[in-house]
Amino acid sequence: MKNNISNLVVQKFGGSSLADAQCFKRVKSLLTGKNEIIVVSAVKDVTSLLQTILDEAKSGHAYTEKLLTLENLHLTIIHDLLPADQQADLTYTIKLDLQHIQTVLTAVKQLHAYSQEMQEDVLGYGEQWSAKILVAYLKHFYRTEYLDAAQVLFVEHKNGVPNVDWEKSQQALNQFLQNQQFDQLVVTGFIARTLAGKRTILGRNGSDFSGAIFAKLFNATALYIWTDVDGIFTADPHRVQAAFPVEAISYKEAMELACFGAKILHPLTILPMLEQQIPIYIKNTFNPTATGTAVVNTTGKSPYLIRGLSCIDQVALINVEGAGMIGVVGIAARVFQILQHIQVSVILISQASSEHSICFAVPPQQAETALKALNEQLATEMAAKQIDKISVDRDCAILAMIGDAMVGSVGILNKLCHSLAKANINIRAVAQGSSERNISIVIKREDVNKALQVVHAGLYLSNKVIAIGLIGPGLVGGALLEQIAQMSEQLKEKYHVQLCVRGIMTSKKMLLNRETIALQYWRDDLAKSNQPADLQAFTKHLLSDDMPHAVLIDCTASPMIAKHYADFIEQGLHVITPNKHTNGGDLEYYKKTKALAQKKQRYYLYEATVCAGLPVMSTLHDIINTGDEVLAIEGVFSGTLSYIFNELATGKPFSEIVLAAKKAGYTEPDPREDLSGMDVARKLICLAREIGRDVSLQDIHVHNLVPEALKSCSVEEFLEKLSECDAQMEKLMLKAREKNEKLYYMGAIRENGTIDVAIESFPAQHPFTRLNGTDNMLIFHTRRYHTQPLVIQGPGAGADVTAAGIFADLLRLASSLS
Repeated sequence: MKNNISNLVVQKFGGSSLADAQCFKRVKSLLTGKNEIIVVSAVKDVTSLLQTILDEAKSGHAYTEKLLTLENLHLTIIHDLLPADQQADLTYTIKLDLQHIQTVLTAVKQLHAYSQEMQEDVLGYGEQWSAKILVAYLKHFYRTEYLDAAQVLFVEHKNGVPNVDWEKSQQALNQFLQNQQFDQLVVTGFIARTLAGKRTILGRNGSDFSGAIFAKLFNATALYIWTDVDGIFTADPHRVQAAFPVEAISYKEAMELACFGAKILHPLTILPMLEQQIPIYIKNTFNPTATGTAVVNTTGKSPYLIRGLSCIDQVALINVEGAGMIGVVGIAARVFQILQHIQVSVILISQASSEHSICFAVPPQQAETALKALNEQLATEMAAKQIDKISVDRDCAILAMIGDAMVGSVGILNKLCHSLAKANINIRAVAQGSSERNISIVIKREDVNKALQVVHAGLYLSNKVIAIGLIGPGLVGGALLEQIAQMSEQLKEKYHVQLCVRGIMTSKKMLLNRETIALQYWRDDLAKSNQPADLQAFTKHLLSDDMPHAVLIDCTASPMIAKHYADFIEQGLHVITPNKHTNGGDLEYYKKTKALAQKKQRYYLYEATVCAGLPVMSTLHDIINTGDEVLAIEGVFSGTLSYIFNELATGKPFSEIVLAAKKAGYTEPDPREDLSGMDVARKLICLAREIGRDVSLQDIHVHNLVPEALKSCSVEEFLEKLSECDAQMEKLMLKAREKNEKLYYMGAIRENGTIDVAIESFPAQHPFTRLNGTDNMLIFHTRRYHTQPLVIQGPGAGADVTAAGIFADLLRLASSLS
């Protein structure tokens, strides 16, 4: 076999593909047996173990047990893979190599140090062992030979980067091939030789680089890189669950992704393939039927504007700023000359057109060196006030958004910034090259996981994930959970919204799940939970960094929970609630909560605080936001009282109707809570505040249907004596009939500024006369709707309709987060 053979393919197998004897057999099943160059890494974790052994020898710690582990690992593979009569030579070779390593380690332990030459010598053994084992196994099936890459591959390290001497390497390879006859050649990855003839290694992802080098040297038709994932993903699948593999990606896109932290390919691997236009195929050894990813020159049109996201988790952001820099020539050049001189690598640069500041990202371990050098060598500029200060933030990360389709597309950066703003993530710096293929942003390191999630979803690469925590899974909360369960799949498929209920809490206990609670079993699971209710732990769980958006839904009527809304929003939670204690309670706290939500860009939604599921608040906001002015609002706000007064019109006694309403579940356990009118009063406060009136409960006149004598007695006594109210209510009804009118318990925000809750009668032509059962009705009188007011009517009580109002807010939130 010569290097000019046609249709030659390079197959490179990573360490995870060579973990044990079964993996070696799987590798054989993926080979054709002809025209193959097989480049291999060390057996899984072997290189890391060799490095650990070196470090322990340097520290004077015991390492013999780890050496034995290393030996047993390889001898076990040989034992499981080869016939007994063919194991001796390989076993002897490995034991001999380990004796040599032991000699090196003894010297390291005595010196408490090791040279780079020692390190590279020791670390290169893993590939030699795996390659020799694979050759011994494949020889049973094909004409297979072994090549130690250090025989033919010559490199020179410059600034820590291996540069291949292509001419010398090609000559050495041609010389090796002159007297060789084989169908397969197994080559050690990671290993090379310096121009001075000493063994060296190629560094991180060095075996992939070896695969690319030999693909170029052999002029291969393709390079296959076999690993343990299904290709190059749109983002790291360990961090973004919705990430998916792309079928094709251009060399330039792959280069950008690799430069910004994508671990599956190294930029050095791509360069030789780009030069020779050799396609790279990323395939999964453990799922070979998966399509994988092709890295090629040009790709078909993608339905997405970006190809993928990548990130560098740890960078330091250095900022050089000063008003005296504006218009001064050469400041930037001076800064970067200093960095070049001390060999500090600059990852990203950003400068505003005002020239007031220059910021750039460097590896965190180089930040102190860079800061010291800049302060020392720019002292003259600082003394002249050209530079005010040089500062560093060591706790940053870079997120890069990459794709050829971004070139010439309008609004990409806007979408990126919008998505991050919705997740309350601050951008420290932005950089975009003129190619428009890469937009990189600097953010706080603690936000990087959330940023990956939200940008991936915001650019339509995945579902928009919203973490939900529900407090109060009673009638309304339980109905809401049922509605979410019924609609979740449809929302995911149709609107790409994924609702994950991660927490449910009662007054006594809570149920938490890192992913999502199985809603078909939530009642049983909550009953079995032994985790006590803890509001702080509950909110902390919701705000974990792997979900970009989190909402707390309060389905209680608790004033205690309502007092925490501002805290929830301050922490970064959106809040949805039917609880009226914030909007209808203390005026200053209401204003604080609303202002904080606006400041923190959090959503505080409360459609169901007034009339359950009727679109009252959303309609009111539309009226106001379109420039209309609300003059007055009147309505029947209580489904319970609507039912009672509708029944009164039939001639039934008041006490009998109240008892029937309680039995039907229309009233609270203590009907006085409905009859007092305080619930209606709070709804009026909620509405009045929305239209700009600073009112509180003491500003409202409320007609209380509960006689003074029955206000403080037990519920049972109240119900027994309720008939005492019948005569008074009958008198009011008769008076209304005399005027050919009908009696209603209603509330009004009047044009003259007064607000009251009262019993009033209305003529037959009034909209209230259309009310049936537990219907609510609101009538908006505005500048536009003056001669004919805007009327909203529908059921204003019941768990299902109230839950529907909350669910509508949840969908409104999902839509707003896009």
